Amino acid sequence: MSKTVIQEISGSVSQITLNRPDSLNAIDHVLASELREEILSAEMNKEVRCVVLKGAGAAFMAGGDIRAFSERIGNGVDRYMLDLTHDLHDAIIAIRRMPKPVLASVHGAAAGAGFSIAMACDMIIAAENSTFTLAYSMLGVSPDGSSTHSLPRLIGYHQAMELVLLSDRFGTEKAKELGLINFVTAPENLESETMTLAERLGNGPTAAYGKAKSLLNKSLERGISDQLEAEAQGIMESSRTKDFVEGVDAFLNKRRPRFTGE
Repeated sequence: MSKTVIQEISGSVSQITLNRPDSLNAIDHVLASELREEILSAEMNKEVRCVVLKGAGAAFMAGGDIRAFSERIGNGVDRYMLDLTHDLHDAIIAIRRMPKPVLASVHGAAAGAGFSIAMACDMIIAAENSTFTLAYSMLGVSPDGSSTHSLPRLIGYHQAMELVLLSDRFGTEKAKELGLINFVTAPENLESETMTLAERLGNGPTAAYGKAKSLLNKSLERGISDQLEAEAQGIMESSRTKDFVEGVDAFLNKRRPRFTGE
């Protein structure tokens, strides 16, 4: 059996590919488990300084594997869903926790768990043919994959409720308008533009990126005084890195910095 999630590392960039193209990368327990393992592997690999998450075939991820769910109705579907979701959520936590940028490269459908996974990433670049929908309410279930955490923070309570309850499908124009995605490109340019951005991030000041990511993650949970103290600690710790020394020297000598992530 071929792996349903594949990781390939080139230089400082890890590309993690959802690999069930015949089912539009629909998530089942196997894919969720393998996604967890590959994300954790990328998190722990010190050579990896940027992670790209993408889908094989015609879609990023078209949501849950409905056939797998149907086969288990009346025969432990609730436990199956719980185990699948726990693996998926371990992957989501690792995406949010890892001190390096995670970039979603989206084409085709990003539905259900696919939508949630993309929203958990730090930035999203999408092909013009991408479509987005939470889709969960169409199956009569509530969302998973952290979308109920990310969406109110990204677009506000009422807009989030609209997407969750109505499950309408929308394209990149609305996604950009709502602030859900960062960049839109032609489908034929998605791979090259994704790698250009990933390599830029992968060659950046990784430790500083990690501090910034942690600060942004926790900003809505802290008061202003606690956040300012965390910023002070973060910039102090960043100033101890080789990348800080390189950045200062590059600025003074009017050249591009050559960061190593140390």
